[in-house]
Amino acid sequence: MKPLKNILMILTVLSLALLINPAGAQAKDCAESSYHGQLGRSPALGGWGNGLGMLEKWCPLTNFSFKKQGRIKGFKAQCGKCHTSTYRDPATGKTDCRLCHKTKDGKGQSTIEQCTKCHIYDTIKRGDIFDEDNDAHIAMGMRCSDCHERLSDPNSDHQFAKGYAIDTTESTMKGTLSCIKCHEAKPHSRLDEGETLDTKHNKIACVTCHTGKRPGKALKSRSWNKFTKDGNPVTEERKPGWIPKYKWYSGRSLGNFPVFGATDLMTKIYPFNVVTFSWFIVRGDAALDDIIIVPEVKAADANKDGETTVEEMRKYEKGKYKDATLVTKEFNFSITHSILPSDQAFGCQDCHGEEGFVIKWKELGYDENPYEL
Repeated sequence: MKPLKNILMILTVLSLALLINPAGAQAKDCAESSYHGQLGRSPALGGWGNGLGMLEKWCPLTNFSFKKQGRIKGFKAQCGKCHTSTYRDPATGKTDCRLCHKTKDGKGQSTIEQCTKCHIYDTIKRGDIFDEDNDAHIAMGMRCSDCHERLSDPNSDHQFAKGYAIDTTESTMKGTLSCIKCHEAKPHSRLDEGETLDTKHNKIACVTCHTGKRPGKALKSRSWNKFTKDGNPVTEERKPGWIPKYKWYSGRSLGNFPVFGATDLMTKIYPFNVVTFSWFIVRGDAALDDIIIVPEVKAADANKDGETTVEEMRKYEKGKYKDATLVTKEFNFSITHSILPSDQAFGCQDCHGEEGFVIKWKELGYDENPYEL
């Protein structure tokens, strides 16, 4: 009977503990066990990533290597306001819940303003503007959390549903959003051409028509071997009103038509902002984040013309980077926000008409405009 008594005692203690502290296993700082807190964190620290933190994961936008360059001045004050995996309230040592919630105890729901303090930078990648004039959902009074609802998994009660974002590489996001969660499976049934539109909907994502021309300017290219007089990388931007590039996407991989198969039944045409980046890595077979840091790239510009060539980089400091390689790659940033109402969405003629201007059909694998109207 002793084993049974021990089990009963343990259960009693656990029950009392839950009454005293309802958070139970969630008692540790919620940001530490959330997607935003875990992104990039090592498994030893409760995350799934490389252990360098959310901000510290290399990205071509900033081309900054925390592994090679350490931290930057004002890291907590400037960067930690958004990158919660590294920000700590100086008074408590914990992540400040007010970064995302109205109240410090985390009971208040997040506002659009709180979310966009960080995600406003999505304008750079996607041309999004989060306000009533540029997003039909916000105009209806909805908030980010109405779609990106909070989820629970074995690690946390602070995960959030996401869409099919190809540029999100971490596996911490649980749950997938779908327009038909709120909208009808055949959303165009009330329109005269509704049946035709709903048939197209099987292979055309809702956002392909309903994101329309992008309201905000966005990045088009950035070269980390060419610099302006101010020392910034040479950057080209798209002006407001630009049209996304459309590609076949399955939610897992991009491809050219036809890409349908047993594992690609969900393949549809989606919109992307395709950005071209150039940067130096230490040698041709190195990982893309094994970069030559920007200060050294600038220092290697022997003739001081603002452009560091491969030859100059390889001669830098008597051949320190004798196998330096300039990488140029396209990055696809998914577009899913700044949704337009139906009367402002792209129509059939915008793609299929004689003067259709939205889709470049040959890039999707077609010889010519199908179903020209």
